[in-house]
Amino acid sequence: MNVLAVEMAQAACSVAIRCDGRLAAQRRLDTGRTQAEALLPMIGEALASARVGYGDLNLLAAAVGPGLFTGVRGGLAAVRAFRLVLKVPALGVGTLHAVAAHAVEQGVAREDESIFVVNDARNDEVYAQWFSLAAQPLGAAGLLSVDEAAAMAPRGAVVLGTAASLLAARAGPGLRVEEGYGEADAAIVAALAEAAARAPGFHDPGPPRPLYVRKPHARTLDESKR
Repeated sequence: MNVLAVEMAQAACSVAIRCDGRLAAQRRLDTGRTQAEALLPMIGEALASARVGYGDLNLLAAAVGPGLFTGVRGGLAAVRAFRLVLKVPALGVGTLHAVAAHAVEQGVAREDESIFVVNDARNDEVYAQWFSLAAQPLGAAGLLSVDEAAAMAPRGAVVLGTAASLLAARAGPGLRVEEGYGEADAAIVAALAEAAARAPGFHDPGPPRPLYVRKPHARTLDESKR
């Protein structure tokens, strides 16, 4: 199985190719506001490095958030376009899920711990989600204030994410924090998507959709009058 995965929900833009269960090529660029311009050339470079053509792809994947609105939309737009042209399944992978899975892969969580991922959502808020030791979601991703998340994080969990240190400062002593596991990456997105596609009973779920947990700031003219 050849998998192309894209991650643009956070500050960096990353692309990965997996071939038969192994990482064959990877590209990552801290692009800021130029993600859209960088994405297609990066995909082309990764495919060439892996010696895989577009027609050889069997599965597509993209990080669906929560994260940067324009990045999530850009990554999904590319993957959905490829899905239409190539006629292959495309899967969405939660950004916080990818963070948790990376930590599990690196052996960060202990046997008796759950995983609490908190990524910075700005405005003194975090995107938060619980996971099991095997990085399986224990609930949906949500938007919390930092104080709410600090109050929820029990001792006996490892806290990961770009807001992990901020949470620890609010929660006080006794909370175990692992820094350096806040950024999702296309390589992990690809691995999670491949595992899902190889599971018994898998079927094409249709085009992936963005995962938004924050209400839009923009309002219609009618709403602004209320």
